[in-house]
Amino acid sequence: DLAKIFNGPIQGNVGAKIDAIEKLLDSTLTRLDEYQAFVSSMQANRKEAEEKIVPQLLARVENIEKIFMQIDKIEAFVNLLEESATKMEDRVRQVDNAFGDNKLKKFIGSLLRNEAAEENKSFEW
Repeated sequence: DLAKIFNGPIQGNVGAKIDAIEKLLDSTLTRLDEYQAFVSSMQANRKEAEEKIVPQLLARVENIEKIFMQIDKIEAFVNLLEESATKMEDRVRQVDNAFGDNKLKKFIGSLLRNEAAEENKSFEW
């Protein structure tokens, strides 16, 4: 449009064409100002993220890593307990097979009665 105005012959109302060009330039300058404000805002947000948010995130990551290490230790402990319980169950089955149900119940019952009797004796005045 500008090339036609400056290179072509002067025709008609030049003032109207200049007004149209001024409006177009004002609109373009307004959009450039808005874009510059947007870019400045993004730069400020980036600086804030670099200075505040990123260090906070790194600290959280360290805490999470410590928690994961604790979870791994607890998991290993639970596995150890599970193995011990499995061994104990196997041993109970072996004893049960060796003594039979009635013999085992009688044996455990006699142990409990003996233990209760010893407790009663120790509390006598």
